[in-house]
Amino acid sequence: MTDVALPIALYLGTLVLLAFALRRSPLLTQETLARSSPLDALRGILATAVVCLHFVLTYHLKAEGQWREPDSDLLYNMGVVPVSLFFMITGYLFFGKVYRRTPNWGELFRSRVLRVMPLYLCVVAVVVLFTLIRTHFVIADGQHFMLELLSWELFSGFSLNGLEESGWMTAGAHWTLRYEALFYLALPIIAALFNRRGFGLPLLVSVLLVGGLVAAGYHYHVLGARFGLLFLLGFLPVFVKVHRPALLARLRTPLVAVLVLALVGYAMLQPDYSLKQMLALALPFAAMAAGNDLFGLLRSRGLKVLGEISYSLYLTHGLLLYGLFTLLDLGSVETLGTIGFMALLPPVLVLACLLSMLSYCWIERPLMHLGRAPQRREVPA
Repeated sequence: MTDVALPIALYLGTLVLLAFALRRSPLLTQETLARSSPLDALRGILATAVVCLHFVLTYHLKAEGQWREPDSDLLYNMGVVPVSLFFMITGYLFFGKVYRRTPNWGELFRSRVLRVMPLYLCVVAVVVLFTLIRTHFVIADGQHFMLELLSWELFSGFSLNGLEESGWMTAGAHWTLRYEALFYLALPIIAALFNRRGFGLPLLVSVLLVGGLVAAGYHYHVLGARFGLLFLLGFLPVFVKVHRPALLARLRTPLVAVLVLALVGYAMLQPDYSLKQMLALALPFAAMAAGNDLFGLLRSRGLKVLGEISYSLYLTHGLLLYGLFTLLDLGSVETLGTIGFMALLPPVLVLACLLSMLSYCWIERPLMHLGRAPQRREVPA
């Protein structure tokens, strides 16, 4: 029981302190402040919850020598439910950009590449460095090393230079980028289907790329069809806003907020990525996308700051955990015991947020602005 309750309690307490401490942070952009979307604060909760789960997995690694999922569904779903909601957020945001619109495909894909790839490539560079340190800077097989590196560039890497623990260096979090990238590439297909019109060359390229990647993904067992449903569920709030705008006010009511919390609690107890879990999250996500801030919780400026750095937090926290507890070999479970090791969660989470602020300011934000200029509005279809 301690293994479950203690990390969750420490996480929640640290989250409250972070939200309070960051409420006056200058990190929030004017765009985020003007948007006033509960999803901005939600991202902060989701990313920090993933850090909590991976801290627990690090505990198992230190205590048992295995990177394994915890026995508790509740604890494991602190990673699963956030990933599910992240996929829904992506589906919602980008379906909204193409539904009943004629997007500028060049600008859309350019902005995505500049948003996703720079930080990811920096993370891969650190993974390479850590791997070389662990293998004493000796490359066992140059050709195989390059193939492994290519798989990392395609968001499918695990081992590197024959070192299987390289996959722990990102806490395995980069696997979700495979699905995000595939969804972005499929946007012309999605736009063609839902707008009932062709998009010429972008559609042709999309069909060829997505078809080839899906075939390869299934052949190499690195893609699963069930995750596609999460993106599709993210489309629902877009349909509500376009076709049933009168429902938006109902989705923001206190009664719906209570139902949202109950359904999220139910989802947290379900098997990971099960159909029941995915469907249970559909209404909560639709309500939050419609503006339900859960009694003001998702209006928190501090949580929005965490949401602003959520991509950095999601990608870089694995490097921090690996660096502290494997490279530096800090925090012996034998010496500290379970409670002592879990007590390290708050300072590690704070340190992960500080590191993410740096990577956000130095890597993400400059290239995000580059990706947005020049911009033209999408033309309604």
